[in-house]
Amino acid sequence: MTGKTHNSMAAIMTVLVTVVMWMTAAIGAIVLLAGGIELVSMLSGSPISIGSIKVDDHDISVPELAAGLVGVLVVVCAVVFVSLELRKILATLAAGDPFVPENAVRLTRIAIAIAITQLMRYVIAIFVGLMVTGTSLEFSVDLIAWASVAALFILSQVFREGTRLRDEEKMTI
Repeated sequence: MTGKTHNSMAAIMTVLVTVVMWMTAAIGAIVLLAGGIELVSMLSGSPISIGSIKVDDHDISVPELAAGLVGVLVVVCAVVFVSLELRKILATLAAGDPFVPENAVRLTRIAIAIAITQLMRYVIAIFVGLMVTGTSLEFSVDLIAWASVAALFILSQVFREGTRLRDEEKMTI
């Protein structure tokens, strides 16, 4: 038997990551479209009516809705980006060679994307706290997300070192 073995777990994970990516993109698009329509309605002062359905209840302020839409956009972009990077990593695993220099870079990019998403969460919270009257500024730290960022940076270094050691071993006689 010659040829590389097929990694079925990588194939399953690729399908799972792809499904999560497309579901997130679809749900995000629906939320952004509905929220955008509501935002336009709120800014124009005229209620939305579709047939006999009339939307005229504004329990949320314009800054809150705008911040929410920006938050949804940030999260959707981050999930899609991370999913695409994970699919590339899984492709190298399926091919039987995950210790390539590109995977170290991909892990670093994923860590940065998660960190930016968390920082944007803080910016949005500060914006809402400053713009919406009667809202107190609430600040919370998601330790799991920041631990994930640290773990991904560590794993990227492990991949870099593993790749270097493998390449060094190939050069020895």
